[in-house]
Amino acid sequence: MSAVDNRGGGSPESRLLEVEDLHVEFRSKDGTANVLNGVSYHVDAGETLAVLGESGSGKSVTAQTVMGILDTPPGFVTGGSIRYRGEEMLTAGEERRRELRGENMAMIFQDALSALNPVFTVGFQIAEQFRFRRGMSRKDAMAKAAEMLDMVKIPNAKQRVKEFPHQFSGGMRQRVMIAMSLALDPDLLIADEPTTALDVTVQAQIMDLLDELRRERGMGLILITHDLGVVAEVADRISVMYAGRVVEKADAHSLYKQPGHPYTEGLMESIPRLDMKGHELASIQGLPPTLTNIPPGCPFHPRCHRAEDACREKVPEFHDLGLGRASACHFAEELISRD
Repeated sequence: MSAVDNRGGGSPESRLLEVEDLHVEFRSKDGTANVLNGVSYHVDAGETLAVLGESGSGKSVTAQTVMGILDTPPGFVTGGSIRYRGEEMLTAGEERRRELRGENMAMIFQDALSALNPVFTVGFQIAEQFRFRRGMSRKDAMAKAAEMLDMVKIPNAKQRVKEFPHQFSGGMRQRVMIAMSLALDPDLLIADEPTTALDVTVQAQIMDLLDELRRERGMGLILITHDLGVVAEVADRISVMYAGRVVEKADAHSLYKQPGHPYTEGLMESIPRLDMKGHELASIQGLPPTLTNIPPGCPFHPRCHRAEDACREKVPEFHDLGLGRASACHFAEELISRD
């Protein structure tokens, strides 16, 4: 990917999705967990937005809220806006949101084996969409399902549509999930940890496939992951999340070259490198905060080696760092101005 690649262009016409100041909480007898605390990001047509962060940072909850599958107890959307091509989704009726799911935006879930129904063939599960959304006959729908498997490079697709999920390897099951998600040609695809539990070779194949399909179809892609190494070659822009907040956003080239937030810095330093042979791998000390008791000030300050009194007392606002970059750190300018 070129450092100056502006796939989406950023014009209003290309804007697919806008998430603005989104708040979500989970309520239980043990208390209220503030899972999302003002999340904002957007994705344009033809570009890849990577959403990074540790487990529990709110990446998947944001995606599920966007898809409209997290609007029942114990999850409650308490504020914010989600707009698809300018249309507000949080106030749209369930029928309208159902129309958009699959047709306009689709999601690949983390665990393909759990997401696929074990008692139906993969062909049946893909063909079902064509039968109910396109009115195709069973025969035509199965033929179309075979085409989708062939599109995601599954060998002998016409025969394998008759097989069950357990008969596929982990990487092939993930390809089946991609085929199912793209069956109705959506404008926006959300891929939630699409390379989890796959070996590095298969990870690279899946990422290359997603990037190739994005280019061919001109769709927007939101890639959710905790692995910075996975997205280095495919992301245009990156939003880094911590404790239910976006703490840094930048184009991929700038963020990898010089992180503007200590949390991003820690994630970068934890990536294994060939020149580190014989050295202990760096890690971020401590644990993410409990979402029922987020610390005052900057939520990252208990784990931050740069923390000062201001970090413990005041939640940092986003600092505009220029060229589309922003960081929710009191000392963001100092971080990116280092030699």
